[in-house]
Amino acid sequence: MSHDQDFTEAAYRRLVQAARERYPFLSFADAVTAEAGVLWRHDIDMSMHRALALATIEHAENVKATYFVHLHSRFYHALEDAIVDRLRAIVALGHEVGLHFDRRFVPAMGPSLETAVAAEAALVERIAGAPVAALSFHDPDVGGAVDDADRIGGLVNAYGRSIRDRFGYGSDSNGYWRHAPLIELVAAGHPRLQVLTHPEWWVPEPMSPRARVARAIEGRAAYQAAKYDAAITAVGRENIR
Repeated sequence: MSHDQDFTEAAYRRLVQAARERYPFLSFADAVTAEAGVLWRHDIDMSMHRALALATIEHAENVKATYFVHLHSRFYHALEDAIVDRLRAIVALGHEVGLHFDRRFVPAMGPSLETAVAAEAALVERIAGAPVAALSFHDPDVGGAVDDADRIGGLVNAYGRSIRDRFGYGSDSNGYWRHAPLIELVAAGHPRLQVLTHPEWWVPEPMSPRARVARAIEGRAAYQAAKYDAAITAVGRENIR
């Protein structure tokens, strides 16, 4: 059964509103000691543009989330000016920043997990112009088992034992409900809940998950083509087609 209509911006706003009525929105710094509340987390796998769209909705609804930046994404470049501008716009809306970490890059970034995490976190802090609050692991089914220490490289671990043991959990992974829809999980009444979303799944109109991926790919390709054309025009050279 298709749930594509569940992944629109309008549906996302309703989800945020339902959560706001039931929970205080928590910072990851407060997670270990919080008696009640929701950790609202975004792993930005594909689209900083979609991340800013969701951050804007959340700001309008007077809630704050944590946005986890993936330095090794194949869909966006975290150092690109347009991406940096959008990440800083997210921070300016009052949201926090986290590191979305891929264990497969530990050998390239440092001799240990702690060193690699600290190095990537320092870079994200410079990009965002804001402190990095927490760590989440990217694609553990491919990258290897997550480390369940409460802190890694000085960062709160979203998969740490204390959070895992005390918080219910729900995710929109792969753009469909593999378990219960998040709106049902919010309504279930867990005293503490961690909600993971991936911004690329939440779009203006209903689309299949594969079409949402294509939207991110095609949008980036069109942007890069326009940048090339503009650069050629700016220096007065012929754009041979």
